[in-house]
Amino acid sequence: MNMSDNAPYQMPPTDTSPFSLVMWAQFGFFALIIFEFNQNTESMGAEEYVFLGAILVTALLQLLRVNNRRMIGMLLMMAAAVVSWGVIGGEMEGAFFGLIFFIIPFFGMVIYIPALGFDEHGMELPRERRKLILVIVMSLCIVFFTAMENIDLATAEDGTYVTEDMDGDTIYEIDDLNVNLAKASIGLAVTGVLIFLAITLGGMALGGLRPWHGIAIGASAAWIDGYNWSDFGQDPLWLSSLWSLMITVMFVLTACEFFEKGEEATGESE
Repeated sequence: MNMSDNAPYQMPPTDTSPFSLVMWAQFGFFALIIFEFNQNTESMGAEEYVFLGAILVTALLQLLRVNNRRMIGMLLMMAAAVVSWGVIGGEMEGAFFGLIFFIIPFFGMVIYIPALGFDEHGMELPRERRKLILVIVMSLCIVFFTAMENIDLATAEDGTYVTEDMDGDTIYEIDDLNVNLAKASIGLAVTGVLIFLAITLGGMALGGLRPWHGIAIGASAAWIDGYNWSDFGQDPLWLSSLWSLMITVMFVLTACEFFEKGEEATGESE
């Protein structure tokens, strides 16, 4: 039985093991969400405090490995979205839209990927089922979030790129380099995922490539995005680089831990 089943919480790890790095990368995701949300909000009201408070509590639940932290965290984020956007904000339709297309996929990814990859989290699922869920979630997240962020930019033809946020539309001037980098980002993400799927689910031997190599290729798209967005002024480079670092650490180390450790334990190739 895992230690998290015996104690109500555990102190955060402080070493440099893959488990510790991924735990802190997970917490870094939540911290960056809070920072960006605060930066993009001109004045804080009840709606913002409810949502940000839920993110902070969810982050601490995961970092301290509180019992039932994943289920509590997801339910808390879903409730916060309904209360802050639907009840307080008066946009219930938008709240349900946000649940389906932001809260569940994004926070589900952040909360569950480390738990699926590391035995230390003590998920009571057979290894083969964990493998299938991990492969599907990682693949969908890399393709979905890369395509979602880049498809409009990659298909822009008039030298402008428009983003939508709570304060309205923002128009950026872009050039051919930005469009081509967006296309390259999508290409890397898709290529990495195809390699990952071919090895993990297809059982193919691709010249010595391992599953985490495919994830690393896919995750490299985040670094291209970070530079590209900073180039035309959407995000500062340091902030984009932090996002890229959190993505790379969490995805690559989790894939490496699950598939490499699993092969050592079973003596078989994944």
